[in-house]
Amino acid sequence: MSISNKILKSIVLTLFIFLTACSHSASITESLASQENMLGVITKSQLLSHEAVFKAGYESYTVSQKDKLKISDWPSGLHIDIYFGTWCHDSEREVPKLLSILDNNLNVTSKLIALDLNKDDLQNLARSNNIKYTPTFVVYLGDKKIGRIIERPIVSLVDDITKIYVNSLKVDD
Repeated sequence: MSISNKILKSIVLTLFIFLTACSHSASITESLASQENMLGVITKSQLLSHEAVFKAGYESYTVSQKDKLKISDWPSGLHIDIYFGTWCHDSEREVPKLLSILDNNLNVTSKLIALDLNKDDLQNLARSNNIKYTPTFVVYLGDKKIGRIIERPIVSLVDDITKIYVNSLKVDD
C-alpha cells in the first residue's frame, strides 16, 4: 500500500471518528437541553407530552368511585406540591396516579416540580423544602404545611391525603 493510500485512509478514519463524536455530542446536548426544559416548575401538559411513561400511567389509572367520594370532600384550600424526577421509578408510578386523582377535585391545586438526579431544581424549591426523596408530595391547607407523602403512600394516595387533611383539623381544634 502506498504512503498516499495510508494517509488517505488515516484522514478518512479521522474524519469518521470526528463526525461520530460530533453527532454523539449533539445528541447529548439535545438530551441535556430536553432535561433542562423538564426541570423546575412545569405543567401537567408538559410532563405528559414529554414523558411517555408518565402519560401511559396517567391514562391507565382509574380512580374508584369510593375514592371519588373522598376526594370530593377535600377542601378548596388544599394544595399539593409534587416533587419528582422523570428518571425515578417511584415517581413514574405515583405521580400519574396523583394527577388522575386531582382531576376529580378541581378546587384542589397542585404544582409539579421536576428535579434532577441531585434532587435540585432551578428555583431551589426542593432545597428550601428539605426534599431528600422522590417523589415527595407536600400537602398544604391554605399557606400551612400539613403533611407530606414520601416515595409511596402508607395506605393509598387518597387515604393518606385524606388522613393528612383530617389530622390537620384535629390540631386546629
